[in-house]
Amino acid sequence: MQKITIAILVAAAMLSACGGGGEVAEPAVQGGSTKALGASTYWSGISRALPTTPLGHQVAMSCHNCYGDNTAQTEAKVSKALGRGFDLVELDLTLHADGKVYVEHNDGEIAHGTFDATLAIASLQQSDRMLFLEVKETYSSPAFSDSLMRSVLRTVRDKGYAAAGRPVFLRAFMDGRHQHLVRAQALLATSEFAGIRDHIRLHTLIESDIRNNIRATKSLGFDGVELQYQTSDLFGKLEQARQLGLGAGIYTVPASMGEAFISALREDVDFITTDYDLAATALSSNVRALAQENTSLVYLNAARQSAYPLSYRRTNTADYALASSNTMPGLEWLSVTSDEDRIGGSMVFTGTQSLTTWDADNATDGGFLVTAVVNFDDLTSGATASIVAKSDAGGFALEQAGMQLRFGVHVNGGYSYATTPLIGLNGTNSYFIIGAYDGNGAVRLWVNNVERMASASISGGVTLNNSPVVIGADPQGATDRRYFFKGKIQQVMVQKWRNH
Repeated sequence: MQKITIAILVAAAMLSACGGGGEVAEPAVQGGSTKALGASTYWSGISRALPTTPLGHQVAMSCHNCYGDNTAQTEAKVSKALGRGFDLVELDLTLHADGKVYVEHNDGEIAHGTFDATLAIASLQQSDRMLFLEVKETYSSPAFSDSLMRSVLRTVRDKGYAAAGRPVFLRAFMDGRHQHLVRAQALLATSEFAGIRDHIRLHTLIESDIRNNIRATKSLGFDGVELQYQTSDLFGKLEQARQLGLGAGIYTVPASMGEAFISALREDVDFITTDYDLAATALSSNVRALAQENTSLVYLNAARQSAYPLSYRRTNTADYALASSNTMPGLEWLSVTSDEDRIGGSMVFTGTQSLTTWDADNATDGGFLVTAVVNFDDLTSGATASIVAKSDAGGFALEQAGMQLRFGVHVNGGYSYATTPLIGLNGTNSYFIIGAYDGNGAVRLWVNNVERMASASISGGVTLNNSPVVIGADPQGATDRRYFFKGKIQQVMVQKWRNH
C-alpha cells in the first residue's frame, strides 16, 4: 500500500485575513490553482452537444437496451430515446447460424431484427447520437470472433457511422467476451477499416477482479471501463480508471429513483447507462435535464487534490478555496497502484477538524440531495459525528448518531431521518452515501446505491437557517462547531432538490 499523509500548515497571510477564531470565508481560487472538478477530456472532439452540468462537466446518457423484438419495435424505442435526450443508443449484438448479426439480448436463434436493418433506421442514421454496442456472444475462437466483428465493423462503416465527431463504442464484459474487442482491434488495423479505425472506442464492463481488470483494460489499449452502479468502493475504482486515462461510467441506473442516482453521480462519471424515462409516458425531467439542472450548491472531490488550499464549487464553474484559522483535516494520498478503497486524495478527520463552505440554502418549498464518499474510523463509540451538515435548527445532517448512520432534514419544526445500522459497515471500505428529501414524501438514504430505511412521509420545505454547510462537524451558527467526525472523506456534494 502506498499511502502518504500530508501535514498542512496555514500561511500566515491567510490566517490574518480571516480575522480571528473559527473557519474563514473562502476566497475564489486564482488562475493556476487546483481545480475543484478534475477535468475530463473523454468527450473532446464530439460533435453532439452533450449534457453539461452547472459545474462544467460533460456526461453522456445511454439508453439501456434500446431495441425491441423486431426492427419496427427497435425503431420505436430509438425514436423515444432521440426524443428524450439520450446521447448513446445501446444495442446488444449476437451472431446467428445464418451468418447475420442480430440485435437482441441473448442468442436464442430466434429471428429478431438484424443489425443491418437497425442501422438503416433513418432517424438514427441522420441523428448525431452515438452507437453503444455490446457484444453478447461467448468468445469461442479467433475465427468465429473475426466473422462476428468483421460483420459488425462493415455494417457500421457502410451505414455511415463511426465518423469524425461521432465515434462508435464497442463493448463487452471482461469475462472472456472482451476477446472480441481484441479481435476488433486487429481488424481495425487492416486497410479495410482504415476509414473508421480512429472513430471506434473500446470499453470493458467489469464485475469481478475489478482493479486488475481495469489495469488489463488499459494494457490492452482500450478506451474505457463501465462498472455496475452498486459496486463496492465505487469511487476508488472510477478514480483508478480515470487516473489511468480511461473513460469511466456506470450501468444500469434503474428507472425507480433514477433521478437521484443520475443527479448524485453526474459530476463523477463520463457516461451513465439507465432505464430512467423509458416508459410509455415521458417524465417531466428527462436525462438531459437532470444532468443540466441548476441545483448545485456545494461540490468537493479531493481525489485530484494533494495540497491546500482545497477547492470546491458552488453553483457554477467558479472555484473557491477552503481554509481554516485553527484546524483543518490532513490530506491522505493513495496511489493509483495501491488498490485501496479510495484512490487519490482524501481529507482525514480525527475528531477536532472541520471545513466550512457557505450558507447554501434550498428552495423554500424544497429539500436537499446530499452525497459523500466516506471511510469510517469510529463505528463503535456511539458518539454523534457529522459527515456534512447544515443542521442548526434547520437544514440537513448526514451523520452518525448512536449506532446508526442517518440523513435528516428539518421540516415543520423537527427533524425526520432515514437510517441504517452502523453494524453493517466497516473501517476498510469506503461508502458512497446519498441522502435525499424533495419537499414532499419520505426522507431517503442509500449506501452504495442500495436504499436503507426511509422515514415516514412528510410534506413541506426544509427549514432555512443562516448556518453554512460544514464538512466534518455540525455547525452552530457561523463559527461554532460540534459533533466532530473521525474518518476520511473524499467527496461531498449538496444540491437543492425537488420532486421530479
